[in-house]
Amino acid sequence: MMTDNRAKSEFLAAMSHDLRTPLNAILGFADILTHQYFGPINDKYQEYADDIQSSGHHLLTLVNEILDLSTIEAGKQSLDKEKLSTMEFITECQRIVEDKARARGIDLLTKVPKDLPPLYADKRASKQILLNLLSNAVKFTPQGGKITVSAEASKKNTTLKIADTGKGIPANKLPKLTDPFTRVGGDPYLAEPGWGLGLTITKSLVDLHDGTLDIKSIVGKGTTVTVTLPNAA
Repeated sequence: MMTDNRAKSEFLAAMSHDLRTPLNAILGFADILTHQYFGPINDKYQEYADDIQSSGHHLLTLVNEILDLSTIEAGKQSLDKEKLSTMEFITECQRIVEDKARARGIDLLTKVPKDLPPLYADKRASKQILLNLLSNAVKFTPQGGKITVSAEASKKNTTLKIADTGKGIPANKLPKLTDPFTRVGGDPYLAEPGWGLGLTITKSLVDLHDGTLDIKSIVGKGTTVTVTLPNAA
């Protein structure tokens, strides 16, 4: 069984690599059309170019998720741990999602002490963890809602909490959330665009840091995701 899983992961990784090359070419040409580098185009063609670019970026995100998951499952994901400023790391991730939150009329709040100790974590992986959780919160929080990022530190770990005022998830659905491809089944509580790999990857990256991930949710009130990551010694 382990050999079969490794073969599957290696196949998915190879497939993802092969898909990225033509996708990047499509996105490159769409960008040329969108910005009209070789001359003006009419409004209808501009609309087509925008659609190509938007759909291409969405597909590239899915391909990258498959590649990330297959790399982790194949045991090839390595971490380059270093001291990271917790405050800078959180602020940087918030800046990336704040425009999308603002466009949806969602308040993005921070309750983070300035004297938090540094993390001992892989910079890329830790950013991916928090960005995945913030992006999910924005996706599932309705207009006029609120997302709060808070943090507190103990001697060994820092605990991050991302709390939203979204629609919430029934208790019997929570165990499925970190399983891969959870959205394929058409569950109305998981029915968002994508293949449901974001939380699977997030949980795997947290595990690689010897951290923890916990999800609590109340239907009609919202969801809180709690992550612990190690502090630098």
